[in-house]
Amino acid sequence: MLLAALSGFGVQSARAQTVTAETTREARQVESFDLRADRTGLDYRVFVVRPAEPPPPGGYPIIYLLDGNATVPMMETVIGRNPPEPYGSVAVVGIGYPIDGPFDILRRYRDLTPQTPPELIPPSRDGTSVIETGGRDDFLAFLETQVIPAVEERLPIDRRHRTLFGHSLGGLFSLYVLYTRGELFQTYVAADPAIWWSGQAILREQAAFLERSKGEGVPAGTALLIETSGKLVERPLPAADAERLKRLRSGQTGREVAATLAAVPGLRIAFHDFVEESHGSMLPLAVADALRFAFGRNPD
Repeated sequence: MLLAALSGFGVQSARAQTVTAETTREARQVESFDLRADRTGLDYRVFVVRPAEPPPPGGYPIIYLLDGNATVPMMETVIGRNPPEPYGSVAVVGIGYPIDGPFDILRRYRDLTPQTPPELIPPSRDGTSVIETGGRDDFLAFLETQVIPAVEERLPIDRRHRTLFGHSLGGLFSLYVLYTRGELFQTYVAADPAIWWSGQAILREQAAFLERSKGEGVPAGTALLIETSGKLVERPLPAADAERLKRLRSGQTGREVAATLAAVPGLRIAFHDFVEESHGSMLPLAVADALRFAFGRNPD
């Protein structure tokens, strides 16, 4: 399985390895390399999937996936062994961590959030870990100044056809990039974005984005897909922590954000609610929708 192939990569820094993606055609290749962030000294693992086809005249369209350890195998499963055009021509990049599992929960808290007051930080999953926040600008700089150039040194990329996908806190980060550095990507996918995080602080960036967009709108071709889940799965927590988490998670969701952003001139926006899915179970479905949305197709 591709997941096993990906998780089996060693942690040798800055040394690339190539494997055949067993869930796809023989020629579709996955390369993994570790990259140290200049601003923080933190190490990341970057997965690059090279399409089987030669590049189109303008270069490969590309999808950047946050939580790449988990989401790259999902995307490659969606693309499959014999993908219909144009899906076979898409390059895929996952930004992940030098770990064997699918998620580094504590690292992603830091990387994907604004500086958050302690009273607005939810209880950790194990009840003891310290959750650090506030690293989103460092992570965005790493993505823009190191990951994207490293990928474009390896592959000819169509810079007019770049997509960013994130789920949960990753969805929150995707919205932040759209609101503050929207020219970096043309297509954004925010799957069950954690709008509630830090007292819904993202809504302040959203308000500034809306104000800037009143006159000229967004760059031509900018698109946003927001998806939400319909079933709530409660974490087993002590009663006091459960009540606190419920309060923290109140307020607007992706549904209200999508409705508000529909007024932005020039923004192609779509919304989809996975009524029968939970926050976790929707992830592979959202990854599949991201592929289709990147090529102009809205969710069914």
